[in-house]
Amino acid sequence: MARDFRHDDDGPLAPLNLAGYLTWLAVSSGPLLRLPSLTPDLPTAAGLVGSLGFLALFVWRSLRRAPDWALDRWLVLAQVPATLLAVAGWRDGLQPVLMIIVAAQAALLFAPRSLVLVLATANAMLLATLLMMWPTGAALRSFAAYLGFQGFACLLAIYALRAERARDQAQHLAAELLATRALLAEGARAGERLHLSRELHDVAGQKLTALKMQLALLERRAPTELAAGVKTLRELADELLVELRAVVGTLRRSDGVDLHAALQALVRAFPQPQVVLDLPDELRAPDLARAEALLRAAQEALTNAARHSGAGRVTLRLAPEADRLVLEVRDDGHGLRGAPPGYGLTGMRERLEAVGGTLALDEPVDGGLCLRASVPAGGAT
Repeated sequence: MARDFRHDDDGPLAPLNLAGYLTWLAVSSGPLLRLPSLTPDLPTAAGLVGSLGFLALFVWRSLRRAPDWALDRWLVLAQVPATLLAVAGWRDGLQPVLMIIVAAQAALLFAPRSLVLVLATANAMLLATLLMMWPTGAALRSFAAYLGFQGFACLLAIYALRAERARDQAQHLAAELLATRALLAEGARAGERLHLSRELHDVAGQKLTALKMQLALLERRAPTELAAGVKTLRELADELLVELRAVVGTLRRSDGVDLHAALQALVRAFPQPQVVLDLPDELRAPDLARAEALLRAAQEALTNAARHSGAGRVTLRLAPEADRLVLEVRDDGHGLRGAPPGYGLTGMRERLEAVGGTLALDEPVDGGLCLRASVPAGGAT
């Protein structure tokens, strides 16, 4: 199983890649500068091919923006024979340093058991090469030193990976808490609006209606000198009842949960990729359960886009379609590439189905991935 590390921090000028270039230059500059004075024989050709081949493979991998675990692993594995060619061809004490770069990359790409197997095989071939070149004692001392440096590089890479995962988890947990807080606050406000509208309609509305009826009856029975005043009171009661019904109607139209604040809080936790929000002003989820299902779908989609897709831009759109409320998240990354849905998408589907919703994934012809989560609109406006 491949390790999960962020390709959006990679690139030809990423700090770790720059360190790799400098290390290669320090190791290879001597033989390359001596190349004009060397005899053009097979060892020289092997050293040149190995040294330049290693650089080409390393640069190729660093230039790739979208993750492809299989290709990344093969590019790193191909650096092993390139290193062995450089060691055997140049026959100096610095070329085995290239194996340290291989080990650091492998620590990010292979699971622990696979990593041990890869490095054990590579170092067995490295030891055999050194034993053919140097006396046994010198070869073993040099090999032990380089093996220790490889272990140190692997541990640094693994601890850096863990620190990055912890940072991502903390960042996404903070985003989840902020979004949840905003959603709960909006849910509380929606509950208050619903309670107030019911109280106004059921209590104040009924009492005003009864008051208007009593004033109309009193207007017919009142003496002439009082009839005009009673009529004015009835008309005021009529106007107040109309205004009360308008207020109740406004509150009813505001029923449901507004997702704007929660989605904006969620998006702020994802500096990369760029997220564009397309949210209608008056659109609301009908209740807290469906609002939370859509929010969690948005969170999982943004997390996948940031960690796995290599996307540079994500568009998040919320819109009504027929009798449903649809959340669409579209990115410009590399799509699924045939990979099966992970646990996150499975959990998202189950959460949506629990509230009568659906989940659909599509890979548009122009690339990327489009996720559509929908829930019954119910009372959404």
